[in-house]
Amino acid sequence: MLVLVQYGEIGIKGKNRGTFERMLGANIRRALGSMLEGIALRDSRVFLEVSGSEKKVREALMKVFGIEWFAFAYECNKSADEIWKVVQKLKLKGKKIAVDTKRVDKSFPMKSQELSAEIGSRIVEKFGCKVDLEHPDVKVSIIIARNAYVYYEKIKGLGGLPVGSSGKVLCLLSGGIDSPVAAWMMMKRGCLVDFLHVHSFERWDAKKGAKIVALVKRIKEYGGEPRLYAVSYADFYAKAGGLPPEYELVVFRKYLYGLAEKVALEMGYGAVVSGDSLGQVASQTLQNIGAAESGLSVPVFRPLIALDKMEIVALAEKCGTYEISIKPYKDCCSLVAVSNPLTRAKKSEVERLAAEIGMDGLILKGFGSVSEHIKT
Repeated sequence: MLVLVQYGEIGIKGKNRGTFERMLGANIRRALGSMLEGIALRDSRVFLEVSGSEKKVREALMKVFGIEWFAFAYECNKSADEIWKVVQKLKLKGKKIAVDTKRVDKSFPMKSQELSAEIGSRIVEKFGCKVDLEHPDVKVSIIIARNAYVYYEKIKGLGGLPVGSSGKVLCLLSGGIDSPVAAWMMMKRGCLVDFLHVHSFERWDAKKGAKIVALVKRIKEYGGEPRLYAVSYADFYAKAGGLPPEYELVVFRKYLYGLAEKVALEMGYGAVVSGDSLGQVASQTLQNIGAAESGLSVPVFRPLIALDKMEIVALAEKCGTYEISIKPYKDCCSLVAVSNPLTRAKKSEVERLAAEIGMDGLILKGFGSVSEHIKT
């Protein structure tokens, strides 16, 4: 079975385009596993020989970033008669049809429109079809390259860049809906993503933390070998009792960013990723975000910053994390929630309170207790 894969954004890369193509090929191999029998790059497309069910191949390729679209295709010699042998096998009676040809091989004697018209007229004559170029029931697509390739359904892929082409980032992972989607969005931009989770247990408990592990495993389906680092909230909690209640959550988030920064610097991550959406909750106002991340020496990426909740939920459903995210789980942010949260924290006050509880020491202690609980 032949699958034709078309990439999008990779095609506009310059001298390093080959690197992106090789990474895409490697990710396709990983996704298809034993179903892949052969892979070749020709004419700015990837040609796959696959076995197994069409459904399983489709599901696998739908989880590979960098694919603009793909199609199950037929290969034949470059002539109108040979192409027609392929086309007439399709059940087209009573259908509205359109034929589209792309002529990569300019030495082919018929122009694109001429070949489309020839095949279209044969379809009309044999099957009694009507031509509808705007809203066809079936669109017959033909590519003239090294050989002729015919396909009937173009399946939209995830787009973006191949995972691994943009370096490594560390994502702050809560038990909610947003942060797994933020990680998935960074993978779309080619990043390898590992995770840092601050849990509410005294020490890591695999059973209690099963939801977090499940989220990491789901994200893994889209590429990479994500690591999950875990740190207990207990040390911060022991120091936070004297904080003004309205400031506790912002100071806690400053601790999260500081801890993530330390892990990123020591373990070679280029950025920290957060699932913030501007104004969604009190801790994610412009002022509170600024106060919490003040002084960091690594960039913080927030791919969801301009999305509303419904848009984020739709993405969570698309990438398969939503049903896991809505399962009950007591994360740390819920432990410091207050009835009247502060929305305009003063940066100077947050810094003063952080110093008062010994934030630098807490971060060092937290980093010292970082444990990698799962290599998925």
